Amino acid sequence: MKITFCGAAETVTGSCHLIEVDGLRILLDCGFFQGGRERRDMNRDPFPFDPKSIDYVLLSHAHLDHCGRLPLLLQQGFKGRILCTAPTADIAKLILADSAGLQMKEAEYRARKAKRRGEIAEPPLYDIDDVMCTVDRFRPIPGYDEPVDLGSGVMARFHDAGHILGSAAIELQTSNGNVLFSGDLGNRHQPIVKDPCVPPKADVLLIESTYGDRAHKSMEDTLEEFRSAIHAVIPNNGNLLIPSFALERTQEVLYELFKLWKSKELPRCRIFLDSPLAISTTKVFARYREYYDKEGQAVFSGDPNPFKFTPLRFTQTTEESKEINRASRGNIIIAGSGMCTGGRMIHHLRHNLWHADSGILFVGYQAVGTRGRNIVDGADTINIWGEEIAVRAKVWTTNGFSSHADQPILLDWIRQARPEHLFLVHGEDDTLDAFSHHIRDQLSLSAHIAKLGETVNL
Repeated sequence: MKITFCGAAETVTGSCHLIEVDGLRILLDCGFFQGGRERRDMNRDPFPFDPKSIDYVLLSHAHLDHCGRLPLLLQQGFKGRILCTAPTADIAKLILADSAGLQMKEAEYRARKAKRRGEIAEPPLYDIDDVMCTVDRFRPIPGYDEPVDLGSGVMARFHDAGHILGSAAIELQTSNGNVLFSGDLGNRHQPIVKDPCVPPKADVLLIESTYGDRAHKSMEDTLEEFRSAIHAVIPNNGNLLIPSFALERTQEVLYELFKLWKSKELPRCRIFLDSPLAISTTKVFARYREYYDKEGQAVFSGDPNPFKFTPLRFTQTTEESKEINRASRGNIIIAGSGMCTGGRMIHHLRHNLWHADSGILFVGYQAVGTRGRNIVDGADTINIWGEEIAVRAKVWTTNGFSSHADQPILLDWIRQARPEHLFLVHGEDDTLDAFSHHIRDQLSLSAHIAKLGETVNL
């Protein structure tokens, strides 16, 4: 068996791992590199393998850093099938179409500027046609824990990772033993989704390490901070911005806002969901209630529910989005991108960041090099379209909302899987180092920190 780490190695994004076993070449994820310009430019690098030689892609979930390079894989000759859960297939279509749309707009902007300089700008990595071709390759699996025959004696099983709707940890049963890829593991006791599964026994385990160096705040502490941010901003006629990922985090935030509204703890305000992608993914969520936990199924069985209650407004068009900043203040604005790298949130930052009575509530991971990370780290100003905007708004971070497992959950998962070979992926350098030490000290196991482009033979 050979494993080549083609992404999410010594970094959080770009998930992509090649497994060569029993005559098959299987790719686990094929995601976008995200963060600063240097990381994003890595998406234009050639794959360290021949895409034509790949038999299957097994997709853990629909976040862009796990599925975003699939159209590139097809451009370069991939002819196989992409296996994933049904919700992942539906949501990945939206995520990839949104990515293509943003790239095409950015390419048009770059082309206009380059033309004035007498230069030719780089084209988008892919367009909508490429996405449609990719969508044709999706093959939803029958369900969690069901065996899928890949041929050559290799069986795959998708187990509920509890990260986002439809997310999976992927098990491969081979003649060389069991390989288990965690994908992104979820936090416990999240709204809507079920807790992560108990892992099967694994001879080889590839485990994500995003929060391998820390424990999350309790949900009680997180919700208290959530309420504090709302009550510090809204009654003082400030806008509370919540940069949110369109998938899962937005739906969780709406769930908690609905509970506050229902218990009459939410100050009078309007809640704007200002993200066409988040609106579309929210509609997909509504179609797959059988994937919810028991509490989620109970809450969503009624009317009103977290996706339909009085203060909530969906803003689809650009004009509707612009109108938010012309409207009365004292509102909650949920928009992408979650790391403030693009999307409608940039416009809202430009209008609100310099207001001392406004606030920003971060509810997700902020990668190194992003605007979100710079704000969290205490930057005095943030550059938006060439203009330096003062950071006077109050800033909160609530990692208890995280859809990633923290260190205690990750350690428990490793303990239950009992691997002979353990590889750490999907983490920043300092986090990976700290996590490997904790694994050695608490589990008496040796963990190998995967290097980008590294191949290991087992």
